[in-house]
Amino acid sequence: MKRSIRMVMIVVMVVMVMPSWAQTVNKYNDSIIRKIHDLADRRDAEGLLPYLKDPDPNYRGEALFCLGSVQAVGIADSIYPAMQMEQERVRMIGAWALGQTNHPSAVPILKKVLEKETNSLVRGMCYEALGKCGSEEDLNFIAAIDCPLEETEGQAMGIFRFGLRGITSVTGNSRMLKLISSGTSMAGTIYASYFLGRYAGMDWLRTVPAEVELAWQNERNQEVRSNLIKAVIRAKGEEAWPLVKSILDADADYRVKVNILNSMVLIPWNKASKTIFQFVEGSDPNLSVAAAEAVQRHAVYTDLSLLLKSIDATKNWRSRSLLLGKTLELVTGKPGLIKKVEKMIFESVNSAAKPSEKAWYLKTLMSDPGQYAFVEQQLNSAKDPVVATAAVETLTEMRKSANFAEASKAAASSGVDLESEYLRIFKKAIQTGDVPLVALAAGVLRDPKLNYKEKITDTGFLEATLVKVNHPSKIEAFVELNQTLAWLKGRPPLQVGPPIYNHPISWQTVSRLAPKQKVLIKTSKGEFVVQLNVTWCPGTAAAFADMVESGFYKNFTIHRVVPNFVMQDGCPRGDGWGAPEFTIRSEFSPTPFMEGTLGMASSGKDTEGSQWYITHSATPHLDAKYTNFGFVVEGMEVVHQLEVGDTILLMELMKEK
Repeated sequence: MKRSIRMVMIVVMVVMVMPSWAQTVNKYNDSIIRKIHDLADRRDAEGLLPYLKDPDPNYRGEALFCLGSVQAVGIADSIYPAMQMEQERVRMIGAWALGQTNHPSAVPILKKVLEKETNSLVRGMCYEALGKCGSEEDLNFIAAIDCPLEETEGQAMGIFRFGLRGITSVTGNSRMLKLISSGTSMAGTIYASYFLGRYAGMDWLRTVPAEVELAWQNERNQEVRSNLIKAVIRAKGEEAWPLVKSILDADADYRVKVNILNSMVLIPWNKASKTIFQFVEGSDPNLSVAAAEAVQRHAVYTDLSLLLKSIDATKNWRSRSLLLGKTLELVTGKPGLIKKVEKMIFESVNSAAKPSEKAWYLKTLMSDPGQYAFVEQQLNSAKDPVVATAAVETLTEMRKSANFAEASKAAASSGVDLESEYLRIFKKAIQTGDVPLVALAAGVLRDPKLNYKEKITDTGFLEATLVKVNHPSKIEAFVELNQTLAWLKGRPPLQVGPPIYNHPISWQTVSRLAPKQKVLIKTSKGEFVVQLNVTWCPGTAAAFADMVESGFYKNFTIHRVVPNFVMQDGCPRGDGWGAPEFTIRSEFSPTPFMEGTLGMASSGKDTEGSQWYITHSATPHLDAKYTNFGFVVEGMEVVHQLEVGDTILLMELMKEK
C-alpha cells in the first residue's frame, strides 16, 4: 500500500483553493481579486478582514490565502469563522493561514477545528499548522494519532515543522520512522526522511540503527535515499562506514553521495580520506566540489601529499581553490611550504580565466594576513565587482584570522603597523558606498574580539556613508552600518524595518501572462524551461517577466551553486550582492519546495529583487519562508550540471501553443 497516493494533500489543495476556472484563465481579470492582492502587497491585513465575510467563497479563500502569505498576527479569532464554512477548500486555506501566524494563539482554534473536522485533507493541513505554532505537547498530540493514509502527509509535515523549530520528541521521531516504513505519500516520505536525517535526536537514532538502515535499504526514490543515508550515519556513526563506502563506490545519484560527504564529521577521517580525494579529482562538478568542501573541513597535516596531488589533478577550479586554501592553512608556521603554496595561489589568481575564478582563488589567502598588500592590489585594480567583493571578504577574514598576531609581529619588524593598514583599507572600502564592500567592512569593525571601539575615534566616515546607502536596494549595507555605528557609540541601533513599499504589482503585465506561463532559459550548458506560478505569486511573476522581457538577465553569471541544494542567479553584479533599484514583496504560499522549484532569493521578508534560484532536491525548510514562484518543467538535467561561473545567455517568455 506504500506510496499509493502521491503528494495527495499538496496537489489537492492547489486545486481546491482555486476555483476551477482559475486553472485555465487568468483569475486576475477579476478586479476584486486584484484588490485583495493589492491589499496584501501593501501589508494591509485589516483591509483584508472584511473579505472573510464575503458571500463569495472565492473571495473568502483569496483573502485567507493573502492573510497567510502576509503572515498577519493577531488574526486567529477572525479566521475561525471561515473554518466553519461548507467549502473544504476554504477550510484548508484557513488552516494554512492559521499556521502562518506562527503564534500560539492559533493552537486552541486549530484543536477546536480538529474536534469536528472530518475531511482528511483539512485535518492534515491543521496538523502542519500546529507544527508552526504549537508546543511539545502539541507535537506529541499529533504524533500519537494513527491517521488514515490521506492524513499522513499532513502529519509528517506537522512533525517536520516542529523539528524545524527545534521541538522534537521520541513520539514524534518514532512516528516519522513508522511513516516511512508503513506508508504515506511521496511528499510525506520526503518530509519524514528529511526530518530523520537532520532533526531527529541522535540519542534516539542510536537506539534504532537497524530500523533506520532497513528503511534506507527498502527505499528506491533517490531523494528519499539521500536523506535517509544521513539518518543512517547519524544512527550508526563509525559503524556506518562499510555501507557508506559501498554507496560511494556504486550509487548512481550524486545527491546521495553529496549527503554522505556532508556527514563526514561522524566518520573517522583516516578511513575516508583517500576515497574523498578521488571524488575531488572526478568529473562530476557537484561531487568534486562537495568532496573538496569535506577536505576543507576535515583534512589534517598528514594529508599534505594527497592535497598537493589533488591540486595538480583536479580539473575543477572551484575545488582546486578550496584545496589550496586548506593547504595554506595547514602549513602555517612552515615558511618554506608557505612560500610554495603562496606562489601557486598568486599564479592561479593572475591566470584565472573568469572573474569568478579569480575571486575564488583570492579567497584562498584568508588564513595568511601577511599577504594583505597583494589582496589590496587586486581590490584596487579590480575591473569586475566579483573580484572587489572577494578581496574585501578575504581581508575581513584575514583580520579575524588566528594568524593575525604573528603576522603583525613580522610586519612590525619591517616598520609596518598591520592594524593601521587594515583599518585604512576598511575605511576606504566603506567610503566607496558599494553595498558589499560597505557591509563586509562595517561588519568586521564591530567584531568585539578586534577591539575597534578603542581605535576608531571619529565615526564621521560611517555616518556619511549611512546616508549614502539609505535606499531599498542597499538595505544590507544600511543594516550593517547602522549596527556598527550603534556598537561603536554604545547606543541601540536605529529601528530598521523591511524596505518601504516601492514596487506595486504590475497588473498590466499580470493580465498578459498565461496562468501557466513558461520561460525558456538558455545557458552555457544547455537549455531548460520553467513554469511560473502566476496564480499565487502575481507580483513576483510580473516583476520577473518584466525583467526577462527587458533583457535584464542576459549574460548573467551564475554566482552560487551549493551541491544538492540550489543553483542561484539573477545578480547584476555577479557576486550575489546585486539587486535592481526596487524591491518586491514576499509572496508565501503552501506550495512545497521540491526538486526543480523556482524560488526568489532574499535577505529577509519583503527584500526580494532579481535573484532567483532552483533547488536540486526537496528543501522543505524553505517552505513558506521564501517565495516559491515556479518550477522546472523541462531540462532539469541541465540545472544539475550548472556551476559557478557558467552563464545565463538568454531568457525569454514562451508563447502558448
